[in-house]
Amino acid sequence: PLVFMEPSGRNRTPDRLPEAEKRALFRHCDRALLRLVSVLAPAWVVGVGHFAETRARAALDGTDMRIGRILHPSPASPAANRGWSRQVEAQLAGLGIDLAD
Repeated sequence: PLVFMEPSGRNRTPDRLPEAEKRALFRHCDRALLRLVSVLAPAWVVGVGHFAETRARAALDGTDMRIGRILHPSPASPAANRGWSRQVEAQLAGLGIDLAD
């Protein structure tokens, strides 16, 4: 996990980085995800939130990797503040991922 902080201490999300920094970051992260998937050979790549799913889809474009998404646990998300783990278990089940394995 990476974190980028504003001078105030506020979290700066990658989509708000300057364009040149964002391109360089995405290039390195995409390459790292491709390597990780090739080594671990997972059945699924699950993005935690829309942004992570979108980046995984971009990085793994052209592969046959199954990609899904679960709710991000951000305190700013009203949905995440109402039984996050229960919602995520339902989302994973909806993808066909069996948590009992």
